[in-house]
Amino acid sequence: MRRPAWVMVACAVAALLAASASAEDALRASASGEVRQAGSAVYSPGARLADLALAARVNPDAYMAGAAWLRPSLHEAQVRLKAGVVFELGVIRMDALTHGKEDLGVAAAAFHAWITTLPVTGRRTSVVLDPDRLEVSAADNWPIEEGDALFYPRRPSTIRIVGAVGKPCSVPHVALQDARRYLVQCPASVAADPDMIFVIQPDGSVFPQNIAAWNRDPPRVLAPGAWIYVPFNRKAIAGVTDGQFNEDAAAFISTQLVGAEGSP
Repeated sequence: MRRPAWVMVACAVAALLAASASAEDALRASASGEVRQAGSAVYSPGARLADLALAARVNPDAYMAGAAWLRPSLHEAQVRLKAGVVFELGVIRMDALTHGKEDLGVAAAAFHAWITTLPVTGRRTSVVLDPDRLEVSAADNWPIEEGDALFYPRRPSTIRIVGAVGKPCSVPHVALQDARRYLVQCPASVAADPDMIFVIQPDGSVFPQNIAAWNRDPPRVLAPGAWIYVPFNRKAIAGVTDGQFNEDAAAFISTQLVGAEGSP
């Protein structure tokens, strides 16, 4: 029995609406770096990181420890984080100049000039982005959002040291060497906190490490591409910051990409 014309029209309209809704829900995400299928593509609603990573066909020699997941929805919070760090550096500098603390003022001005050049990336840190692991680990295989991007860098061979130092440095990575020992190649300024540093591994994980003789933590090995943030002396900047300045600075540095331009 043939269907009435109005039924066929209704079915066609329903199909068009369904297709339209599906198109509206589709996600566009991209991959770049050491991949064989770079660029953006459209994914179905509910797609996860493994779908994006596998479609990118990551090269076998890509540096998984430094892979980055960039998420547009994190930009706003990171813009605020950077603005807060930059603002407080200005306050530290002005207070130092007012009270005759020239070394602190110079160090704050130098770090201010450097950190203002860093981009806001939207990187989500401390995540697993190895395609093989994502396939078998439901806990790591997060749903993707519109505009998400994966970046797989090459393996670097250096460690970067920034913060309260004479000049930002990039020094050769040494296997199994404690983070503290890298400081010999990039001396801290007199504005530095003598008791601790922050280690930022290439996946963006941040670890405070006590380095003074009286509070020294066990050695911490750095992976290639890691950062060392030498914090400003907490006692010297107490009262002119919110007390979280060094933690915020380390957190913002952790969002930078391995191998990105603008690094020391």
